[in-house]
Amino acid sequence: MKRLDQIHAFTLLSISLLVSACGPAVNEDGIARSTVQEIDRTFQDTARAELALSPETATRLGLEERTLRQTFNDLLDDRSQARFERTRLLRLELSDRLNRLPDIPDDSRLARHLDIIRNQYKVLTRLEAYGFGRYEPGLARPYAVDQLSGAWINVPDLLIASQPLSSHADAEDYLKRLAALPGAIADERRRLMSDAANGIVPPRFVLDLLEQRLRAFVAEPIGTHPMIQTFGTVVGGLDPEQGRPANEYRGAATRLMLEEVLPAYRDFADAVAELKADAPEMPGLQIGAETEVYYRDSLSFYTQPGADPDFLHQQGLQAVSDILAELDVQFASLGLEAGTVQQRLALLVPTSQQPAETTQAARDAVLRQLEDLVVDAEAALPEMIDNPPGDPLIVTRMPAYKERAFSGAVYVPARANGTSPGLFEINLGHLEDWPDFALPTLVYHEGIPGHHTEAGVAARVRLPLLRQMMWDTAYGEGWAVYAEDLADGAGLYSNDPLGRIGYLQSVLFRAARLVVDTGIHAKGWSYQEAVDYLVETTGLPRASMEEEVARYAVWPGQAAAYFNGRYRIIDMRVRAEAVLGGRFDEAAFNAVLLEGGPRPLSMVEQDVEAWYGELLQN
Repeated sequence: MKRLDQIHAFTLLSISLLVSACGPAVNEDGIARSTVQEIDRTFQDTARAELALSPETATRLGLEERTLRQTFNDLLDDRSQARFERTRLLRLELSDRLNRLPDIPDDSRLARHLDIIRNQYKVLTRLEAYGFGRYEPGLARPYAVDQLSGAWINVPDLLIASQPLSSHADAEDYLKRLAALPGAIADERRRLMSDAANGIVPPRFVLDLLEQRLRAFVAEPIGTHPMIQTFGTVVGGLDPEQGRPANEYRGAATRLMLEEVLPAYRDFADAVAELKADAPEMPGLQIGAETEVYYRDSLSFYTQPGADPDFLHQQGLQAVSDILAELDVQFASLGLEAGTVQQRLALLVPTSQQPAETTQAARDAVLRQLEDLVVDAEAALPEMIDNPPGDPLIVTRMPAYKERAFSGAVYVPARANGTSPGLFEINLGHLEDWPDFALPTLVYHEGIPGHHTEAGVAARVRLPLLRQMMWDTAYGEGWAVYAEDLADGAGLYSNDPLGRIGYLQSVLFRAARLVVDTGIHAKGWSYQEAVDYLVETTGLPRASMEEEVARYAVWPGQAAAYFNGRYRIIDMRVRAEAVLGGRFDEAAFNAVLLEGGPRPLSMVEQDVEAWYGELLQN
C-alpha cells in the first residue's frame, strides 16, 4: 500500500493557461477560449486554496515556494477545530464555484478534469458535514487522530523525509516547524477530546496502540533521536559563514525536543490513557443513528458511488471461497495435500527460506533479493504495458522511526523537484514477517508493474495541479492488486511455485479485507471475531492481523477498495476480451487503464469502451 496518511503525489507539471489570448475564439474541442481560461483559473485558485490549508502537502509534493509565490516550508497544517469549520465552509464555496462553471462538451479532456474535481468536492463536503474526522482530496477518516496518523507521526515523517535542508534558510524553517509541533499535537488532542464528548471515540485497542507509540517516541534517547540525528547530520554540511554553526542548530533542535516536543507527547499519551477508560470495545464506528449512513458514505468515497455493504460482503465471501479452491490446486501440484488450505499456508512461514534471526546481514540479504526481483519485473514490463515508464525505483529499509507505526511495505513516489526518486520502503524490524515466498508479490504490488509504474505513467500526463493532489483509492489500489495478476500472467512465478502461492495468498488477503471491513462497520463484528476470521482464512500471523483490524477500525471503507478495484478492472478486461477476441492486446489495454491518470473507475470503463469501440471501427 501507499503511505497510509499522505496523498499520492506525481511529478509536478506547472499549471499554465491552456490557451493564449490570441488565436481562434474556440479551442480544438470547440470550447470558447474565455471559458477555458475561466475553468483553468478556477482550478488554479482551488489548488492554491488547498495548499494554503495544507502547507505540509506542498512540501511533500516537492513544490517550489518561488513557483507558487508563497511560503510554506516553515508552516504546519492548522489542526484546530476552528480550522476544521473554516475548511468545511471554504470547500462548500469552492464546490459552488466549480458547479457554476459553464457547461462544456462531455467528451473533452477539460470536461473530464472538471467531472473528477466536482465529484471530489461533492463527496468531501458531504463527509465534512458530519462535523468530525479529517478530510482532504483522496482521504477520509472519522477520528481526529489515530494510531497510524496525526501530527505525532506525520510531522516527524515530513521533517525527516521531505523537508528541504540545502540552505541555512531551510534549517531555520525546520526549527520553526519543530517548534510548532507541540501546538499541532495539542490541537489534535483537543479535537479528539471534543469529539469524544460528543460520542466519537476510537476503540480502546486503537487508543492502546496510540498511547504505546506516543510513549515509544518519547523513550528514544535524545542523542540518537531521528528528529535530532537526521537534522544534525545534514546541517553539518552547511557553510558556517552563511548562517549559524551546525552545533548551534543541533543545540536549538535538542532544546526544543527536550523542553517542548517531548513534554507534548507525554501530555498527549496521558490524555489518551484517561480516554481509554470509557472507550468502546467494538472496532466499528459507533455514532448512533448516523452510523450506517456514515459508513455507506465512506465506502462510496473509497469504492464507488452507492456502494452497498451487504453486496460487497457477499462478494468478498465468494471470492475467498474461489481463491481457497485455487490455492488447494496449487498446493496439490506440489504434493502438499495434508490439512486445510489455511493450515498449509500457516506452515509455509516456518518452512520457507527465512533468516533464523534479524541481523543487519539478513536485512541486507532481503533487500538484495527484492532488488533482483525489481530487475526481473523491469525486464518483463514491456510485455505488460505499451510504452512503459523507465523511472528508477530504489529499494530501501523503512526508517526505524516509522517501523513502529507502519507494518508491511509502502511506495513513496518521486518528488516533483527531483530530490528523491520513487522509493519502495519495507519494514525490516522483524524478518519473520517476510518469508521468501511473500517477497515477489510485494514487489509487483508496490513497485513494478504496480504503484511505481502507475505513478510513472501518470507523471507523463498533463494533469492540472489540483488533480495531481487527488488520489483515487479504488483506481490506484485496484491497479496495484491487478498488477499482481499481470505478474502471474507474464510468467514471473513460472520458476517459483511457492511465490505463486504467495501471490494467491495476497489476493485471498484482499478479499478477506473486504469481508472484515464490511463485517466490523456494517454487521457488528467484534474485534476478536474480525481477527479470528483473518487468521483462520489467510493463514497469516495473528499479530499482523491484529494490526490490520486496528487499521480498518480507523479507516472505514479504505481496505474494501483493494479487492473491489481489482474486481472491476478484471471485469473491464473480460468484457474487452469478449468483444475483441483475437484482436485483444493486453499491453494496449493496460496502457488505456493508466494513461488517463488517477480517476474514478467508471471513467476508466468509459475509456476502455471507447478504446475497443475504435478498434472495431477500423
